[in-house]
Amino acid sequence: MVQNNILNQRDLFFALIYQLRTIATSTFALAAGEWNFVNKVPEVPEDSRFNIQLPGIIAEGSNKLGTTSYFRNKYFHKSPKIARIPDAIKEFLSNYEINFYQELGQFQNLQNAQIIPKMSVSEDIFWKKIVLFYLLNIIDFVEVAIDKELDKNIEEILGLYEKFKTSRIDYYELFALKSTATLNEIKNTYFSYAKKYHPDRMTMAPDPEIKEKANYVFAEINKAYETLSNPDKRRDYDGRGFKENDRLEPLQDNLMEKARLLYRRAKTLYAQKKYWEAASSMDEVIRLDPGKASYFLLQGLCQMNLPRLRRMAADNLQKAIDLENWNVEAFTAMGILFMTENQPLRAEGFFRKVLSINPDHALARKKLEEISGEKKKGKFSLFGKKK
Repeated sequence: MVQNNILNQRDLFFALIYQLRTIATSTFALAAGEWNFVNKVPEVPEDSRFNIQLPGIIAEGSNKLGTTSYFRNKYFHKSPKIARIPDAIKEFLSNYEINFYQELGQFQNLQNAQIIPKMSVSEDIFWKKIVLFYLLNIIDFVEVAIDKELDKNIEEILGLYEKFKTSRIDYYELFALKSTATLNEIKNTYFSYAKKYHPDRMTMAPDPEIKEKANYVFAEINKAYETLSNPDKRRDYDGRGFKENDRLEPLQDNLMEKARLLYRRAKTLYAQKKYWEAASSMDEVIRLDPGKASYFLLQGLCQMNLPRLRRMAADNLQKAIDLENWNVEAFTAMGILFMTENQPLRAEGFFRKVLSINPDHALARKKLEEISGEKKKGKFSLFGKKK
């Protein structure tokens, strides 16, 4: 083709480079483990070599990752050790990725499990960027030193949490004191508990839920201290007796815990494509705890798959957006819903919003390309697809 002047050599070069890059980056979507890269230059004349830089392939390919479960399972409880980004690699990274790197650098000696809730990106994006910087040799992973005292305190917190959830604890029993204990003894016990169980001392806990449980336990300890340290309240408590101090009404925390359990069940049903059952469970979840965006999001996703409930799906997805206006999954779901309803121009606005929050969101970009392609073919009217 070059000899017959159908194609010039420069265009042929660029076409081959594009083809090679596409082949190389497409392998990332199939990868489920680690990679080994070898910079091996073939013995060809220098003017015939393709100028394809490995960092560019890695940066582009990491956005196409199909799964990051290997890295999540292996490094979830390890701490990232961060190195400086070489200038030669910076040119291959987007501003979004540089910002991620800088944000990650704020969290030293914490496990990934602790870092994820503190980051401004979703867990899926977090692991994709972690893979990117790992493959570029910018981060590695190390074990975090185990704090034996912290482990012991966590074990005690979890034990108290289970007791509070499943049975009633006498305030004197909780403080390991007799009913004749002096005010000083009560204060000393309370302050010793504060040193061990205060939620602020759980920042290094391996699981974010531990701090949540510590909040619950310490609230109960505070309640006991407020009662026993106040002469009038203590006299009333002693006079009524332990059994009459039972909490007859379910606590709000118990309702929230029940909502969390039902939510997990609904997620399983949704994964099994049992959308009616999942939607029914989510009705109860939202009744128990109407303040979580993730609950409205899952309800909307269930209803999207049930044609009769799609109008309700839009309402629930909008509630998820109202509660978390940075949640790209809610905006993406809303866009897909309008695509399903043959309203691509409305869908377009939601996909553009997703990319304004996360420029690397592959699904939103793909959907926008589909809409753009249909526009060029003239298949859309102002109100949707032309008949």
